[in-house]
Amino acid sequence: MIPKRAKILKFLAHQLPNKPATYLYLLLASIVSVITITAFLELANTAQYLFKDLNTSLPYLSLLLTPAVFATIVYFDQKTPEFIGGSGVPQLIAATDSRNKKIRLLLLSFKIAISKLLLVSFAVLGGASVSFGGPSVHIGGSIFYHFFHKTQLKKKLFINGIIAMGGSVGLIVAFNAPIAGFLFAFEEIGRHLKKQALILIAIVVLFSYLLASLYHGDTPYLGKINHLYFDIVDLWKLTPLILISSLLGAIFAKLALTLITRFVFIKNSKVVIFAIICGLIVGTINSINADTSGSGEKELLILLSGESLGYEFIITKFVASLASFASTIAGGLFMTSLTIGGAIGAEISSFYQQIDLQTLVLFGMISYLSAVIRTPLTATFLVLEMTGSMDLVLPGLIIAFVASYLSKQISKQPLYEALADNYLKAAR
Repeated sequence: MIPKRAKILKFLAHQLPNKPATYLYLLLASIVSVITITAFLELANTAQYLFKDLNTSLPYLSLLLTPAVFATIVYFDQKTPEFIGGSGVPQLIAATDSRNKKIRLLLLSFKIAISKLLLVSFAVLGGASVSFGGPSVHIGGSIFYHFFHKTQLKKKLFINGIIAMGGSVGLIVAFNAPIAGFLFAFEEIGRHLKKQALILIAIVVLFSYLLASLYHGDTPYLGKINHLYFDIVDLWKLTPLILISSLLGAIFAKLALTLITRFVFIKNSKVVIFAIICGLIVGTINSINADTSGSGEKELLILLSGESLGYEFIITKFVASLASFASTIAGGLFMTSLTIGGAIGAEISSFYQQIDLQTLVLFGMISYLSAVIRTPLTATFLVLEMTGSMDLVLPGLIIAFVASYLSKQISKQPLYEALADNYLKAAR
C-alpha cells in the first residue's frame, strides 16, 4: 500500500515541471507580462482619448482617418506571416490545439506581442470600436510562450498550460479579475487541459495578480458596487432583458463569424477593400457620435452612475463594434460587449421600477458577453469582480448559462473556437 505522502508527491510530480529553471522562466514571464500589458493599456487608453478629443473638434475627419487606419493595419497583417490581427484569443486556442511548433510560432511570439500592442493602440487612435482584454490575453500568451519554447518542453501538458497561464495573466492585468482569469484558462483557452496543470496555473495566477496589484491596487476595475441585492425568486421577471441581450449577443457572434470567414481568411486585395468598407462604416458613425469609438469603458461608467445613453447608442455601438471586429484589425470585444450589454440593461430599466438600475446593467453585461463568447463562468465572474458585486453570483451564473444556451441555438460553434479553426487552416 502506497503511503499518503508518496501519493501526494507523485501527484505533484505529474502536475509540476521537474526542472528548477522552469520556475525561473515562469517568474520572468509573469513579470515581463505584467509590465508589458500595463504599458499597453496605458498607451491604448491614451490613444482612444486622443481620438475622442480630435473627433470632437474635427468630427468629419473620421470619414478619412478611420478607413485609412483600418486599411493600413489589415495590409500590414496580410504582409506578415504571423497572425497578429483580431482579438488574439482564437490564436491562443489554435496554439493549444496544434502540436506543430512552426504553427504555434505564427500565432504566439514576442514579436507578435509587441506588434499587437502597437496595432491596437493605432486602431483606437483611428477611431476603432475595440477593447483591450483580448489583445492583453494574446500579449500574455505570446510572452509566456516566447520564454518557454526555448526551454524545449516536450510534454503537451506543460506547453498548453503555459499558453493558458499567459492568457490568464493577460485577463487579470486587463481587468483586475483573478477568478475570471483563472476560469478563462480552462473555459476558453485550454479546453483540453481539464484538471491538468491546475496547481501550476493557480500559482502563476496568484503571483501575477499580486504583482499587478502593485500597479493597480486591489480596487475593482469599474469601482466597488457592494450594496446590490437581488432575490433569485424574481429571476423570471428578467426574461425580457435576458432574451434581448442574449439574442443580440448571439447575432453579433454569428454575423462576425460569417463576415470574417467569407472575406478575411484569404490573401488578396479584397481583404483590404473589406477593411476600408468597415472603416467607412465606423468612421461615419464616429462623425455622428464619438461615444461609440474606443473600448466603451467611459460609457460603461456613465451607465453604472445611473445615466442613460439612449437606444441609438446600443445600435451604433453594436454596428461599430461588429464592423471593427469583422475587419480583423487588432482589437478585442470584451469591454465593447460589456458596454452594449450594460446599455441594454440601462434602457430596459424603465420597465423595472423595483429593481436597481445598476443590477440590471450588470445582468445585461453578463448576458450579452456570455452570448457572444459562450463562456458563462468567465462572463459572470469577470463582471462581478470588475464591480465588486459578488453577492449577485448565483443569479448571474443562471443568467450567463441561459444566455450561452440561447446563443448555441443560433450558432452551434462558439465564436472564438470557430475562428481558431480558421487560423489553424490558414497556418498550414
